[in-house]
Amino acid sequence: MFIKYFLKFLVGIIFLFSFLGLYQSFDYDSKYINRSPIQIDFNNIRTPFIKKTFLKGEKLINKIFFQINQKNNNEIKNEIYPKYKYIYSDLENKLSEIEEDMYVEEWHRSNQSNSSQRFSELDIINSTNVRDLEVAWIYKSGDGEGQIQSNPIIVDDKIITPTPGHNIVAIDSKSGKELWRFKSKSSFPAQRGLVYWEGNKISKPGIFFSDHSGLYKLSINGKLDYSFGDKGFIKTNLSKTAPLIIDNKLIISTFAPSIDIIDINSGKTLWKFFLKKKHQGLYVNSYKRLGGCNPWGGISADTNKKIVYVTTGNAQPDYYGNNRLGSNKFCNSIIALDILNKKKIFDFQEIPHDVWNRDMASPPILGSLKIKNKNINIVIGLSKTGNIIVLDRYTGAPVFDMRYRLGEDKNDKNKYYLDLEKPEPVENFEFLKSDLINFKKNLEVEALKKIKEKKFGFYIKPDENYDLLTWTGYGGIPWTGGSFDDKNDILYVNSNKIPGIIKFNKKNKKFEVKNFNLINGFPGTKPPWGSLNAINLKNGKLIWKVPLGEFKELSEKDYPITGTENYAGALGTRGNLVFASGSLDKKLRAYSSINGEVLWEFTLPHQSFVAPTTYVRDNEQYLIVIATGGGVLKKKYPKLVSSGDTYISFKLKNND
Repeated sequence: MFIKYFLKFLVGIIFLFSFLGLYQSFDYDSKYINRSPIQIDFNNIRTPFIKKTFLKGEKLINKIFFQINQKNNNEIKNEIYPKYKYIYSDLENKLSEIEEDMYVEEWHRSNQSNSSQRFSELDIINSTNVRDLEVAWIYKSGDGEGQIQSNPIIVDDKIITPTPGHNIVAIDSKSGKELWRFKSKSSFPAQRGLVYWEGNKISKPGIFFSDHSGLYKLSINGKLDYSFGDKGFIKTNLSKTAPLIIDNKLIISTFAPSIDIIDINSGKTLWKFFLKKKHQGLYVNSYKRLGGCNPWGGISADTNKKIVYVTTGNAQPDYYGNNRLGSNKFCNSIIALDILNKKKIFDFQEIPHDVWNRDMASPPILGSLKIKNKNINIVIGLSKTGNIIVLDRYTGAPVFDMRYRLGEDKNDKNKYYLDLEKPEPVENFEFLKSDLINFKKNLEVEALKKIKEKKFGFYIKPDENYDLLTWTGYGGIPWTGGSFDDKNDILYVNSNKIPGIIKFNKKNKKFEVKNFNLINGFPGTKPPWGSLNAINLKNGKLIWKVPLGEFKELSEKDYPITGTENYAGALGTRGNLVFASGSLDKKLRAYSSINGEVLWEFTLPHQSFVAPTTYVRDNEQYLIVIATGGGVLKKKYPKLVSSGDTYISFKLKNND
């Protein structure tokens, strides 16, 4: 009798246990247009013990199927593959497009506008007088220290920006005096941007931004607009980037990952587009679900055509791909969404099944090119590989011929990877022996010793059985993106070329990235380690490339200027100038846009992590730089990087 009751009790416990697990894993969202509204995902289970048990059981089942799949896939065919394959441009057969002026002078959105060109037509400050720049005012937020990654916006003579203490503040653009501040519910308000809206007959003007809890609307005076959502706030999935506005629709990118379309008047979510190919059915394979692919770099829009352009990150885990088989579609991609007709127009994937952490980390840039007497509207994708990908904005077709090259990993099922000739990459992904430092014999000998028993080459995958020498995920074009002169078709962009070693840690069974530095503490490869680049997108050729940043201790020992790791990005202006900061030496520099010559420099109190912004007040042009330091560079270079809360504005000396 006892056994009978015990069995009933045990069955009841199992039933309750299963019910709680399934109930907590249930997710319903009817707003998605390209996936099932109902999903069962064990990662959503809130009770730790139940979650762990469900995932362990699923892991065991996955392991069995994975081993069977690997056995089938490991049958290597002795085929001969050509070294190169091509996708050819078809510009000759395209009709001439009407050249569309994407430029807007008002800086009402971080990265300037919906096109994300971040280029200014202002020329009051120019190459002939830039040496006369001086500090106009300094503002300190007084609420903390640390990295700010968002360009401010300028509205009604106010500079509106996030602060290190997680506030949004308005600063008078002439005096630097704080006018108001707003504290959001969660951390990192406007982490990668915010936007101003001029309003309509239904709703008042306002400022939109996200923090880690949701989306806000503030009035220009810093008060919540209670007519939007729940008293000025709506709950969303994690969103870091600047929203977009097309007509009466507010558009955000989230880490679901998704693009969410929201009614700008009410705050009601109208629909969502899911940025993954998995999760089509009721059940999500929780243990092997595809992680990452988030649109964390930013989004842009062709406002007239109602098309949103998205760049996406790599899949996760970064360096291990066995639990995410296939190409991981929509990761490392440029995606175009027709907002009017609720459909995807095209998607272009740079790296299928990325295991090098080389995502497209910056916002896509929209513009036009005049090539062979034909105008074509384009979208530009910038990658941590160093590639500049230029596509027809409406079809996704390449503007230049695309060369693909056979990877050097014989066990790689993907085989071919982009090896662009045009536009010329600002950095190369392939690691060669000739990349090692060689201008001092002792350094060359040391570098040669350090590469022994390490693998390197063109798209070789990390493996447990060897250390891989490569350009790290901090290389190429960082998340700050470029500045595009749409009239002259010239792109200005900063880049990094930082070597590293991907090693397998047997203790925690994870891949880790280690420095490839010499005993002197500096990279074992040829400089420049950080650069500022100008590329002519009409012909795809580099115009100039100069080091960005300097290690004084090396320059004083007869080293060439090496450049340093940098993240802040560039601002080009019609005054034949390119302003750039973000280097380890804390310098803000003005470069000639003609040849890359340094025309002016200023030492900031801390490093900058965002491109400068420029504006006009009372017929004077100002340049504002956020110098708050910290961030990823603080972790990598703790002795060189400081943290602060400083905002500095510059203008020309008044010689009257």
